[in-house]
Amino acid sequence: MAKGLRSRLKEEELRRLYQVEKRSLEDIARLYGASRVAVWKYCGSLGLTRRSRSEARLEAQKKGKVPQGFFDIKDNFFSNWSSEMAYVLGLVATDGSISRSGTIALCVNDKDLLETVKKVMGSKHAIKYYGHQEGLYSFTFSRQSLIEDLSRLGIFPNKSLAINFPDVPDAFLIDFIRGVFDGDGSVFFEKRSPDFPLRASFVSGSKNFIETLESRLRTLGMPKRSIYQQKTKNAISYMIRYAHEDSIKLFKLFYNENTMNNKLFLARKYNKFLMGFNKDNEAEDVKNEPKTAG
Repeated sequence: MAKGLRSRLKEEELRRLYQVEKRSLEDIARLYGASRVAVWKYCGSLGLTRRSRSEARLEAQKKGKVPQGFFDIKDNFFSNWSSEMAYVLGLVATDGSISRSGTIALCVNDKDLLETVKKVMGSKHAIKYYGHQEGLYSFTFSRQSLIEDLSRLGIFPNKSLAINFPDVPDAFLIDFIRGVFDGDGSVFFEKRSPDFPLRASFVSGSKNFIETLESRLRTLGMPKRSIYQQKTKNAISYMIRYAHEDSIKLFKLFYNENTMNNKLFLARKYNKFLMGFNKDNEAEDVKNEPKTAG
């Protein structure tokens, strides 16, 4: 710290500028003809809690110092459980990424879904086209309180291989799992079988996560499933898969009245489930048709 800074900048004034007015280290340094590092060390010597990168960026956004305008978001969104929070948490746990600088990004190939997520999180930030992959859109946000709540729930940077299944209350379990499914699950028709049966599966890079997921699904009435290990060029992943009748059972669990009202689900996966469900009903109708005399 520059020798003369402490004599020019009294402790009370530094506290007022940094803590009350939320002035940046650069601004304070410029006012007193010192370096940013000198001000930073001065704050440390006084035990002042220094702002994280995301908090500093947020203050800069408020003051118009960065190109992106400040945008509202519910700072406590992940603080309390709700159907909406549980679903978004499941989506972040699978399709989300958290940078070490404190930025959270959700990348999904369904812009309408991200618009709905943005709405329930109380944000007006723009959904942007993610140019690195065709058809992918990104919703990016940053708040220290959101990062802290996600960390408390076990969601942190570079989480994919080490993530554990959060302690989700039973009342919101299906919402969380639907978010997980929309992020890392799949539903399809098995073309190798003559009847084209429906299949639903979950995949994760974390064995602990998939084991707990399979166990929690059994508490919802799903049958016990084996966990399969899959090797790829760069990693190992773990998968559980459900046959046709159990996939229909999953469909009925996922898309209840509350789900259809809040619209927090990936439409293309819902439509594939619906095709399998309608196919079953049509087959049952044909089976039960009264036979006429020839």
